[in-house]
Amino acid sequence: MPIIIGTIKKLKKMKKLAYIALILMIFQSCKQKAPQENNTALPLPEVQITHPIKGNIQENEQVNAQVVFLNKTAVTAPITGYVTRVNTKFGYKVRKGQLLYQIQTKESRALQKSNLKPSGQFGVVSVYAPTSGYVSSQTIPDAGTFVNEGNELLTIIKNTDLAIQVNAPFALAKLIKGQKNIAVELPYKEVKAANYYKTIPTVDAVSQTQKILFKLKKYTPLPENLNVLIKIPVTKKRNSILLPKQAVLTNETQDKFWIMKVNNQNLAIQVPIKKGLENKTKIEILQPKLDLKDNIILSGAYGLPDSTKVKIVK
Repeated sequence: MPIIIGTIKKLKKMKKLAYIALILMIFQSCKQKAPQENNTALPLPEVQITHPIKGNIQENEQVNAQVVFLNKTAVTAPITGYVTRVNTKFGYKVRKGQLLYQIQTKESRALQKSNLKPSGQFGVVSVYAPTSGYVSSQTIPDAGTFVNEGNELLTIIKNTDLAIQVNAPFALAKLIKGQKNIAVELPYKEVKAANYYKTIPTVDAVSQTQKILFKLKKYTPLPENLNVLIKIPVTKKRNSILLPKQAVLTNETQDKFWIMKVNNQNLAIQVPIKKGLENKTKIEILQPKLDLKDNIILSGAYGLPDSTKVKIVK
């Protein structure tokens, strides 16, 4: 009996040792695998590069403007009386000499009501279009209305005689008047060329703005009061070092600017810059002096730490 008990105790002891040995082996195995996992190389950030170019750059001042029609003709009643006929409507196209209205005098109307019919067209005056164009407003749209001599009946606009009107601050007016050629940007981003036409010699008392008119070089049918933008060249520079706007990075407050330059070891180095003129697509780099062969990251630089190894892709 003592022999059996001793054997059982030995077996239990051996079992414990086996468990301990197994745990040690597992721990050692994990310890050996860890360095292998850490040694796995992460993929390099992929970037596209560009190179500085030497070229001309122009900075523009954008000013709001409106389309206006210069030729507006008010058609008025030549006599006092009753409108007996209306031969056009708002928005209709009219030609010069076209019959617009007929107006009957009070006397002629009184005779007509008393069954004493006046001979022919006695007391009836016809009103004809003095010019061709479109009816932009119509004060008297229906027959039967009584009008006094001089009352406005309608207004005809000549839509082919349009201009771009700028209400420019007086300080900017001199610069705008000196422009022979300007770019007019329409709401759908199409750009039209225009020439300086004339300046209205008055200034608004409240806003201190002056009206300046430009004419499109090539007629384009545009609606009156359409809001457009004109671009006035303020500064021009030649043979400047330029980069695409996309290549220049900035901070949240936009008071610091930098680019990411890739060296021969494919390290992306953060390079602070001083920028000059800029337009929609390009920025002039004043400092530091860049070589036209420098590799500058065009895309993929956002959030990239300084001195990061990168992979250049096309």
